[in-house]
Amino acid sequence: MQIRTKIAIQFTIIIAVILIIFSLAIYYTSENFRKQEFYNRLNDRAVLTAGLLKELKITEKDKKKLRDVNRTFLTKLNIEKVLMFNKKDELVYASYEADSILFSPDFLNQVRKQRYVETSDWENQVIGTMYTDDIKEPYVVVASASDTYGKEKLKNIRNTLIISFLIGIFLTVFLGIIFAGQSLKPIADINKEITNITAYNLKQKLNTGNNKDEIAQLAINFNQMLERLEKSFELQKSFVSNASHELRTPLAAIKSEIQIALENNRSIDEYKSILRSLLTDNQRLIQLTNGLLQLAKSENRDNSLVLKPTRIDELLFKAQEEVSSQNTEYNILIDFDDIPDDDEWVTVNGNEALLLTVFTNLIDNACKYSSEHQAEVKIRFNNKLCIVAVKDNGIGIPTSELSKIFEPFYRTQNASKFRGHGIGLSVCRRIIDMHQGKIEVQSEEGKGSVFEVTLPHL
Repeated sequence: MQIRTKIAIQFTIIIAVILIIFSLAIYYTSENFRKQEFYNRLNDRAVLTAGLLKELKITEKDKKKLRDVNRTFLTKLNIEKVLMFNKKDELVYASYEADSILFSPDFLNQVRKQRYVETSDWENQVIGTMYTDDIKEPYVVVASASDTYGKEKLKNIRNTLIISFLIGIFLTVFLGIIFAGQSLKPIADINKEITNITAYNLKQKLNTGNNKDEIAQLAINFNQMLERLEKSFELQKSFVSNASHELRTPLAAIKSEIQIALENNRSIDEYKSILRSLLTDNQRLIQLTNGLLQLAKSENRDNSLVLKPTRIDELLFKAQEEVSSQNTEYNILIDFDDIPDDDEWVTVNGNEALLLTVFTNLIDNACKYSSEHQAEVKIRFNNKLCIVAVKDNGIGIPTSELSKIFEPFYRTQNASKFRGHGIGLSVCRRIIDMHQGKIEVQSEEGKGSVFEVTLPHL
């Protein structure tokens, strides 16, 4: 079922319930008003009849005259019966002639007790009231009639309400479908626009309308999602392009060396020299491949990443050992600004392998770009954060290039004479982002750099 149909049905049900409640309220209010008004008229007629009897001598001749008056005057008011009983339940007066008049003594006693009673039978409304003459003689006056005119009016009201209800429901369904269609038209337009967007035209954006309502906000959010997708695709294209370029260089070198070796017969020493050169190129290729794998893993922000309490100082000593084992000439100094009173101040919730990659890269870069091949690592902390600063006295970074060094495959101009592929810092930033931390750099060309990693501790 379409949303437009659902909205129209729900809207119709709501209006129908409101109309039913409103119609029932009108009908029952009119019915109660009709009943009460007719009871009041019956009471007035009963009192009037008793008053007339009081003015006349109560003889059979006078009673007959009064019955004639009642038949002429009271019939216009749909009054059918007016009866008057004395305290012995004897009929004193009746507005009509009949062979026998039966009336419940219990009802007469109830009237004497309550002074005024309203009731009804199948067709008629009945009132009973007390009346006292000049000599203090109490009488029970009973009036009953059928409110034919009032019931006709109520029937007309009921029919009018039913017809109005049916017309109202029809108009609600009709207008509800139109209203729902107009309300959902922007969404239909968005659907049409979305079907035209593919991986090749992500720059195409949706119309955001008035930029105020919920549908406009939906279009804005979708456009923002398209921008993120576009950046992801661009990053993927850049990754593939740069990776292909970086891999081509050592592969081309290996191919050239092999071709040169095969052109002529070589001595054993020459073959050994060529093999050593091939081994060097192969090691470069392995390092580049590992760097690309690390970059790819850092781009995949997997929610299943396993995090556990990890001590930063122990991780730094592991990084120190790993870098020193690969480059024996490197000198790495690790120290605390202050000794922590609580181990949790140097313990973060992180992935040990990924954080080890960060600190290994930073320490290796600090030693590699320093003429003394030395890196100084400082650990400090506060009540929320653990901060690691890796300092070197190397070539530094030009101010104009500081904002670019964390981009994949980017290398500064003054670093071109050093081996590297421009992958390490990009990997570091992504790993630190995954740990809700920050990595920042302060540098001055020719004087060295300080990379500062900030992570929330336990």
